[in-house]
Amino acid sequence: MLIGVSGLGSIGLQHITAFGQVPGVRLVAFDPDPGRRAAAAANPAVERTTGDLGELLEAGLDAFVVAGPDHVHPAQIRAAAERGLPLLVEKPVAASLAQARAAAAGVAATGTPALVGYVLRHRLAVQRTRQVLADGEIGEPVAVHVMLGAYGTIEAAVSRFGTKEPDRLYRDYSHEWDYLRWYFGPIARAFAAARTVTSVPHVESPNCVDGLLEFASGLRATFHLDYLEPLGTRTVQVLGTGGTLLADFGRGTVDVRSRAHGRDRTVRHELPEPAAAALARQAAHLVAVARGEAEPLVTLDDGVAALAAAEAVRAAAEAAAWRDLPPLH
Repeated sequence: MLIGVSGLGSIGLQHITAFGQVPGVRLVAFDPDPGRRAAAAANPAVERTTGDLGELLEAGLDAFVVAGPDHVHPAQIRAAAERGLPLLVEKPVAASLAQARAAAAGVAATGTPALVGYVLRHRLAVQRTRQVLADGEIGEPVAVHVMLGAYGTIEAAVSRFGTKEPDRLYRDYSHEWDYLRWYFGPIARAFAAARTVTSVPHVESPNCVDGLLEFASGLRATFHLDYLEPLGTRTVQVLGTGGTLLADFGRGTVDVRSRAHGRDRTVRHELPEPAAAALARQAAHLVAVARGEAEPLVTLDDGVAALAAAEAVRAAAEAAAWRDLPPLH
């Protein structure tokens, strides 16, 4: 199977490595930058590289990966769909919600299978958390809290953060909105407040966001996202009518405490794995979809919905209204 990868920045090269672990896959890679093409060519799975996108699209591909900057996604999605190429597009689907919706509608009209790169859904701990919730092990969820600290992302992708771009945090970590929708259903409303902390070497604006989501079911989730904490915290805690769940996606652990028939039960699911393992599963999933052996786990509609949630959180943060407390004396 011949797969084309467009965009050879940090995430594009990670895709190259991931597909190199899938048996029977050969790669053609595109990027206008010669240095990035040289970096990709060092991987033995890459047959050739090109600085011409048209050459890539006409290379006899079986599937296509869109991993370039957000603003190029819609045109490349459209080009792949017009050729009937099953595709994987990195998140966010587009630079704006309107563009993402138009791209999804265009792909739907062609019937081309399309996936979005919300790779967290391929992590074992994320999948086990969903199963625990679906099985009702903690009863009905009544409260959710998400914590994300991600300064390490800036340190790992220095070139991408070399350009100024406001509000990057909301879109970069739309992963959170995607898995929350996967767990709890559609998100109906959002409230948020943001600030910019300047005591770190690289300052994104904003780099700290806190807020509240309300799902169509009425369930609510509080969240914290930042580009400040250096250790890579990524957790979700769920309180239910029958117990609690605490998942640490970085460490790969899911702790479940429950009570049934008057007895308490505590279970720890230990599912540690390198981050690259989920990317390799995602790569294998695209191959299976392209062969007609599987349906997309994360659809373009899912990608549009996650971007809609990100935009709602951003807009809520801009319009946040606070009520001052009266003086105590």
